[in-house]
Amino acid sequence: MAPARTGSGRGPTRRDWLRQAGALATLAPFSTLLWPGRAHASDSSLADRIKLLYSNQFHFNDRGEPQITVGVVQHVERVRISAPGGLLVLPSGQGGTTIEGGTRFDITLERGHAAKQSFAIVLEELAGPAMAAIDRAAKRWKDRGFDVADHEVGTVFGVAGRVLDNRRVLLVADRHGSEEDARRRAEVLRQRNGALGKLHPIVEQRGHGSLRAHDAEHGIRVTADGVLWFAAKDGGPVTVHDVPLESTGSGPPKTESREYRGGIYVAVDRHGTLSVVNLVGETDLLSGLVPAEIFASGPMAALQAQAVAARGQLLAKIGTRHLDDPFLLCSEQHCQVYAGRIREHERTNTAVRATIGAIAMRPGETQLVDTVYSANCGGHSEDNDVVWPSAADPQLRGQADPLLAEKFAKGITAANIEAFLRSSPRSFSMPSADVGSAAYRWREVLDPDSLAGKPGIDAGIGAVRALKILSRGKSGRATGLRVVAERGEVDLHGELRIRRALGGLKSSLFIVEPERDRSGGIVLVGGGHGHGVGLCQHGAMGMAKAGKDHDEILGHYYRGAKIVKLW
Repeated sequence: MAPARTGSGRGPTRRDWLRQAGALATLAPFSTLLWPGRAHASDSSLADRIKLLYSNQFHFNDRGEPQITVGVVQHVERVRISAPGGLLVLPSGQGGTTIEGGTRFDITLERGHAAKQSFAIVLEELAGPAMAAIDRAAKRWKDRGFDVADHEVGTVFGVAGRVLDNRRVLLVADRHGSEEDARRRAEVLRQRNGALGKLHPIVEQRGHGSLRAHDAEHGIRVTADGVLWFAAKDGGPVTVHDVPLESTGSGPPKTESREYRGGIYVAVDRHGTLSVVNLVGETDLLSGLVPAEIFASGPMAALQAQAVAARGQLLAKIGTRHLDDPFLLCSEQHCQVYAGRIREHERTNTAVRATIGAIAMRPGETQLVDTVYSANCGGHSEDNDVVWPSAADPQLRGQADPLLAEKFAKGITAANIEAFLRSSPRSFSMPSADVGSAAYRWREVLDPDSLAGKPGIDAGIGAVRALKILSRGKSGRATGLRVVAERGEVDLHGELRIRRALGGLKSSLFIVEPERDRSGGIVLVGGGHGHGVGLCQHGAMGMAKAGKDHDEILGHYYRGAKIVKLW
């Protein structure tokens, strides 16, 4: 892997994309008919080409920036891409046949076959491959009757003379052939045993099939097994048509066309359908990602802090998720929201370029900080291990907003939570009346008859009579909740599980009013929006407005972290 060099922040050249496509594709011989006509890729190196799509490694371009693969469309039967200056088709990456086509290609799948795989349930996740810690944790689960195996995820990479390690060890059990069955069992283990409960795929055979790309304008047909690469002739963006938008309710799903810098490849995914993947430099990726995560109108120091946090999330997640997909990261909230060039904004582009290569590192500067973030912490951030079953992270300790540090230094407790939520004390988490106020403090009325059947609450439990908080985290967020109903009761554990069970609350930082409203609804008085761990986006905006720079902002939310420029 090449050492990193300082990037310029400009978009990738056609040469960059072709070189990177070559790094991700093993070259193979071709037989090609002259235009107009048909080219067919040999499958002599198909196994190598497919293996590289699922690799947890990434490469650096000539400017020293990481190149990352992002799934932008998943599980479709047909794909349309275009570029105004025309497209190049690289059936097997750089060095093989390059086919010059017209402005549009339609890609379809023939003989698609889903992957053969099973799913294990993750009991616990451990940072780093320390064998003693793994053995102790495995013994705890074995003593509870689980047949435990361990799987390593993540990657080790070298940059700027440093070796960075984001590896995790997953302790897994209960292997299932059906993903649906595995999810049901995982929920049981979460509730009864405190398991992490996510699924770890174990792949026996990748999804496979034959792709056909058709340029109707010139009569070109290109067929290849498993994957096809594309790039714009002029080095500009490639448009992917009919990108599904997140559903907002009833009605047919909505789509839009989106432009992506870098290059595109289309691959057979685990469902035996097609996924569209953007291979893009880190700077361009962040340019399309940061404005989707924070207001582009925010103070520049807050935008810069968000850029550094988002960069850290990109690198921290490499090789740790989407292990059975032909890309490293997705473009949705599960990873980070990325909409390509269509969402770019001049101000956030400036913030990204101003922080090129800047990463939050742990003391010792060999490990990345897990720079998670949420919209609004409500005036006090939360401990990571309260929100997610994991080891306590010294850089992710809950702490009061700087303006509230004196009064709430010891956290939000049963003794002070009423005053904390009802008084709406001044803090950076409400930077202005029009930004953050609706998230900082809120009131929600729940229909007691409609809660039965929500996630985690049995449909036959009847109307809810009471909600009782069993436990809270350092920020005051409910981590244990008892739902008392007409025909029974249920205990819920976990910040997100509580939010979902109560109809999708903004956060689990709330108190229950002793009296119901006039309609008989259960009244909650709450604060914050999101899990509250790490960077508070509204808090960052408030700190920036008060004159704090991005280093100070990051230093507050990621305690003890050091900002290091790696490329």
